[in-house]
Amino acid sequence: MFCVGMIFNLFNSLHAQYKVERLGGSFNTPGSETGAVRVGDTVLVYSTMERREMGNKQFSFDKAQMTLMQARIARGGKLSRPKPCRWGLNSKRDHTGNLCIDPVSGDLYFTHARRGDDKLRCEIWTARKLRRGWDNPVCLGGDINGTAYTSTHPAVGRLDDGSVVLYYVSDRADGMGGMDIWYTIVKDGNCGQSVNLGPQVNTAADELTPFYDQPNGVLYFSSDRPGGLGGYDIYCAVGQRNTWQQAEPTCGCLNSPWNDIYFTIAERDAATGMPVAGYLASNRPTAADSTACCNDLYQWSIDSTEFEIQDSVLADAATDTVTGNSELQTPSSELKFMFPLFLYFHNDEPDPRSTEATTTTTYTACQRRYAGMRNEYVARQQNADDSAMMQMFFDTCVEGNYHRVEALFDFIEEQLDEGRNCVLTVSGYASPLHHSDYNQTLSERRIASFVNTIREWRGGLLSDAMDDGRLTVVQRPRGIDKVTTDHRTPATNSDPVYGLSAAMARRIEITSCEVILRTSATH
Repeated sequence: MFCVGMIFNLFNSLHAQYKVERLGGSFNTPGSETGAVRVGDTVLVYSTMERREMGNKQFSFDKAQMTLMQARIARGGKLSRPKPCRWGLNSKRDHTGNLCIDPVSGDLYFTHARRGDDKLRCEIWTARKLRRGWDNPVCLGGDINGTAYTSTHPAVGRLDDGSVVLYYVSDRADGMGGMDIWYTIVKDGNCGQSVNLGPQVNTAADELTPFYDQPNGVLYFSSDRPGGLGGYDIYCAVGQRNTWQQAEPTCGCLNSPWNDIYFTIAERDAATGMPVAGYLASNRPTAADSTACCNDLYQWSIDSTEFEIQDSVLADAATDTVTGNSELQTPSSELKFMFPLFLYFHNDEPDPRSTEATTTTTYTACQRRYAGMRNEYVARQQNADDSAMMQMFFDTCVEGNYHRVEALFDFIEEQLDEGRNCVLTVSGYASPLHHSDYNQTLSERRIASFVNTIREWRGGLLSDAMDDGRLTVVQRPRGIDKVTTDHRTPATNSDPVYGLSAAMARRIEITSCEVILRTSATH
């Protein structure tokens, strides 16, 4: 599980870039394709609907039919030619689409809608996983489906006790307006009462196509609320059930001025759990169709190599610029890291009340003291949900990210041994609990503590490399973290020092690790 603080950086970080590419082959047709999800590691399933022009209508729901398609995923991610889904979900008389899978049980949830229904009232169905294949689909009970409203776009999450949380979209009464996202608890096939996710997620506009990232506790969905780039934009919110941080839009490299919907995650970074690839649907114009008529399937992915190999200029913080004639070369290590990598501090650490920009304290010492304060932080929260979020913060941010830094140091040592130079870029931040001048100095001091950790790592293995210029740390103290400050949720803690917003702001960020092949150089 990655740090909850990354909700302000995941997909909207200035340091992370993503590419969105239209799926080729026969996946996209002149009609509409949506809802691509990966089932396990070997199958891609999505919905398709043929295009029929009838006057001003782009589709005829009386004649066209939405069905589920599937394709095999071969090694290297290559997709086979898609075929109609063979799992017994498609109907001869109904529209079928919006598939999601419970990754624990393997149970399927999807949408049926009756052809010929002018209101296109949707129902959510399920198919229980058997040893081989799935049982016959059945319509979900409880209050999920009804004759006076539509229910569609199911997404699955899990509670700590193993219960299924089924998120779905409905225009049922008592919502925030339009289509809202709701949830119900499913136990032994029985559905409990449906609950609206509330104003942190839903608005008077439409919220659609939820996808719950269970490992990281993040809900992704689309909304046409004011303030977006246009049409439906993709948003995300940290939390579960009806307890959420305020939803934030993902970056412009994923969103467009057109409709961007059905965001899903297909691949994760093995070290951090951070999503690195997946799918979405969009009606953005293409070279083949400039009308923006219909939705097509797109694949999104990281559009940057985690370790940038520079072939021209290395900016050294301690000397003049060094120019070389290095050639591109990929690092031999298979270990990867996602940037920025966050390291966190207790309030006013290191060296409380100091006015110095330097310190002899190491980040390792700060981290150990901070990790030892876990119980105090958790105890000072005002409710169970805040306590759970703080536990997650210490697990994944304070402790988990420190272990990732140790792995990064191993990687840097390997690159130095293989004749390369390394450049780390580190930014420092402080919470807005002190005045700006003090926070600027504190952010410098926090970076200095990290430099001390580098020098003392394994008895000084990297210290010589820093002295002779093979390892450079570019330091960028930022003072108050304006992003976290502007987007923080209201503190429920009587002492803001122990609130999650302030805890997320007190950090340094390793924003990049550049690797340069050493060659003859001139000053």
